[in-house]
Amino acid sequence: MFVVPAAADAAPEVAQAVSAAREGASCGPLKYNPAVEHAADIVNRSTFTFLSHTSENVPIDEPHPVAVTRDLGIDADKVMSLQGAGQDEGKAIKGLLIQGRDAIPDCSYTDFGVSHLYESASGYHLVVAVLVGK
Repeated sequence: MFVVPAAADAAPEVAQAVSAAREGASCGPLKYNPAVEHAADIVNRSTFTFLSHTSENVPIDEPHPVAVTRDLGIDADKVMSLQGAGQDEGKAIKGLLIQGRDAIPDCSYTDFGVSHLYESASGYHLVVAVLVGK
């Protein structure tokens, strides 16, 4: 059985924004999932380490990080990664929501997780939401 490590920083503002964007959908809210949060954190940290010049690999910037969710034991047929960056958290979240304008209300996504990191050298907030579903 896979144990999900605790996230470094909770990202309640990001989670709340994604939940609010889903409110108008007829299928109901997305369910917050700690395992999917871990996937979001892996995606976000890959960008963070790339920006801070400490990465050994290129960032996970593909829109469907199926390999990450599969490695974490998440059983999902659909996976979507949404990313945003900005010099304040609000702008980073806005970018994520614009990127996810079609995916977030898609009822085939049932669970989600988010990550928020601040890269001090660049002054950028990095946010990621991963959506999964059957």
